[in-house]
Amino acid sequence: MTDTRAEGAPLRKWDPERIGPYVILGRLGAGAMGQVYLGRSAAGRLVAVKTIKVDLAEEAGFRTRFAQEVAAARRVSGFFTAAVVEADPDADLPWLATAYVPAPSLARLVKACGPLPVTTVRWLAAGCAEALESIHGAGLVHRDLKPSNVLVAPDGPRVIDFGVARAAERMGVTTSRGAVGTPAYMAPEQARDTHQASAASDVYALGATLLFAATGHPPYQGDSVLDVLARLATEEPDLSGLPGELTELITACLRRVPRERPTSSVMLAQLGQFTETRPGAAGEHSYLPDAAMALIAQYQQNPLLASGQPGHEDGGDATSASYTELPASYQPKSRPRESAGWRRWARTHLAWVGWVSVGAALVVGGVILGASLTGSSTPLPLPPAPLTVCGTQDVASHKVCMNQSQGDPTAPFVVEGRGFPPRTPLLVMLSEIGPPPQNKRLLSVTSTFRPVTSADGTFKVPVSELYPGPLQQGLFTVQVTAPGASPAQTAFMVIPPGALPAEGGSAPGP
Repeated sequence: MTDTRAEGAPLRKWDPERIGPYVILGRLGAGAMGQVYLGRSAAGRLVAVKTIKVDLAEEAGFRTRFAQEVAAARRVSGFFTAAVVEADPDADLPWLATAYVPAPSLARLVKACGPLPVTTVRWLAAGCAEALESIHGAGLVHRDLKPSNVLVAPDGPRVIDFGVARAAERMGVTTSRGAVGTPAYMAPEQARDTHQASAASDVYALGATLLFAATGHPPYQGDSVLDVLARLATEEPDLSGLPGELTELITACLRRVPRERPTSSVMLAQLGQFTETRPGAAGEHSYLPDAAMALIAQYQQNPLLASGQPGHEDGGDATSASYTELPASYQPKSRPRESAGWRRWARTHLAWVGWVSVGAALVVGGVILGASLTGSSTPLPLPPAPLTVCGTQDVASHKVCMNQSQGDPTAPFVVEGRGFPPRTPLLVMLSEIGPPPQNKRLLSVTSTFRPVTSADGTFKVPVSELYPGPLQQGLFTVQVTAPGASPAQTAFMVIPPGALPAEGGSAPGP
C-alpha cells in the first residue's frame, strides 16, 4: 500500500477507536487504498493496521482477491520481512495488520545520513534478496518494492507492504496507465502492463532501491509521473554517483529484459559473506555507519519523538510501517493544550531555578503570579542562560555555538560551526528537556535537513531549518556530527515571551 503519511498524527473524531481486536493509538498515514493506524493488541503487541476504502471494498471481486493475497502473505515467514499477523477481508472496512518494526525506512535513513557505504549497500542487498526469496516462495510478487518499503534495523533490513497491491489491480488504484507501483522504482514491463509484473520485476525494483541507497537518487527522475515513465521507456538509468564496486550488482538488476536479470537466489550466492549475519551474531552492527545507528537508536529509545513533529512527511513514496514501536504501557489520549504565557511558566519556573528556601519560593511565586494577573512589567527571575554565544570567551575553543543562547519561541536562533571537514554534509540531532525535577524530555529528533560546510569548514544554519516545528519553553541541545568524527554540542534556552533575559549567555551587544 503506497501512502503519504503524517507522522505520529493524533486520532480525529471520526477515526475508529478499535479495529478488530486492536485498540487504535494514532494515525500513521493515508494511501491510495485507505488509512493506516497504529494498533495495540490486548497483550500489548503493536501492529500497523491498514484499512481499505469503502468504495474499493464494494467493488465486485475485490474482497475475494484481497483475501487470497492476505492468505498468501501470511505464509511469508522470512526473517527479513514484516509478518502479516491478522486480517479481516469481510469486515465493513477490510483490514490487514502487520508486525510493527522499530526502525526507520531506507528512504528516511538516506535522507538523514546521505548515501550509504558500499559494504552497507551489499548488506542491505543480501537481506532484501532473502526477503524476496520468502515472498516469491509464497507465490507472491511484491509489485511495490522501494526505499520507503525497506526498514533498516541493526540486525538487517525488513521488506514490508507485500501482498496487497495485486488486489487493487483492477480497482483504479494506480499511478498512471494502470500500473500498480511507484514509477521511479518500477520495472519497464510492469510500467507497460501491471499483469506482466513478476519476480524479475521485483529484482529490478531491488536494483533501483539499492541505487538509491548508494547514490541518494532513483534510476529515473522527473517532474511528473508521466515524465518518469517516458524516461523509463526511452532512456538508460541515471547511475551518477554509483561506486564502481556496486556497478555490476546493480546494473544486472536494472536490465530491461526480465530474463537477463539475476534471480534473488543468484544474488544471494554472489553476496557471500553478507548473507551470514543474523541476530545476535558477532559484528551484527558492523555494516551500518555510526550516523545510521544514531538515527536507529532514536526509533528504539524515544519512539514518540524520533520521527519529528506531527505533520512532517517523508516524501512522496513514504510508507506506513516506517515507525518505531511504542511502549506497551502507552495509552491513547488527547494531548492537553498547554496554557499560555506566565501562568504556565509559573508552574515550571520554581523547580527549574532550583530554590531551596520555601520562603524564597513563595516570594518569587508571588511576584510571578502577580505579574501574570496584573500585567505588571516587574522583572522576573529566570534560570541562567547557557554559555554558548559565538564570539565569547566561554566558547572560544568550541566547534559549535549559538548566535544567542536564550530567547522566546519566535527568536531567530542560529547554529554556527567551524573546524569541520570542508564541503561535508553534517548530521544534526536536536533534543529538549523541560525543567526539573521531572526533567521531561520534550523533543528528540534527527533533522532531515543536513547543512553542508563551506570550503573553510564552517557552517551557519537557522534552527528553523533544522526543526520547523514550534519551539516549546525549555533547554535545547544541538549535536552536530561529521562523518567519522566525534559529535560537537551547543545549547540554547527558550523562555516565555516578554521575559527579561538572564545573565550568563545572552547575545553580545552591538
